[in-house]
Amino acid sequence: MINSSFLSIRRGARRGAASVEAVVVLPVFVILFVSLIFVQRQALARRSAELKARTCAWQYSMNNCNQVPPGCDDILDAQQGEARIPEEITEALGDGPVGAVGRTITTFLQPMLDAAFGRAVTATTEQSFPRPRLYGGETGVEHGRYHLACNLERKELLDVAKDTWDIFYGQLQ
Repeated sequence: MINSSFLSIRRGARRGAASVEAVVVLPVFVILFVSLIFVQRQALARRSAELKARTCAWQYSMNNCNQVPPGCDDILDAQQGEARIPEEITEALGDGPVGAVGRTITTFLQPMLDAAFGRAVTATTEQSFPRPRLYGGETGVEHGRYHLACNLERKELLDVAKDTWDIFYGQLQ
């Protein structure tokens, strides 16, 4: 027969082993939990920064890039560029009658291309979030950036016809 004191010693050894395992595993779980909170805060800050940049860029674009929406003063950077027809196309037209017609068409199209594709806006934002002491404390910063072409101003058909006439008439003089 097995002595009853021997069984009680084995049970106590098992309980002691579980305590040692808990002491070893508990810090690992704490680190995992703190890391999970850190990643969640960082992801939310990034999402918030991207949302603010996208919202400001779209609101500014919908206003024909003329009026800065409230709360977007330091976020927007409007660019005025030129949407050029590639030189390969104009060179491929040549010097003959086809080239003359092609150059005339590209001359008339250039102002329309500039108006449609030459203006853009870039919105850049920052969002801060608290970092756990385990990862150095202080404050972390996430950035959001969004680039968008400016929408064209809404016009009536008569205004479009007048603008087209002005473009062609101005080119002929």
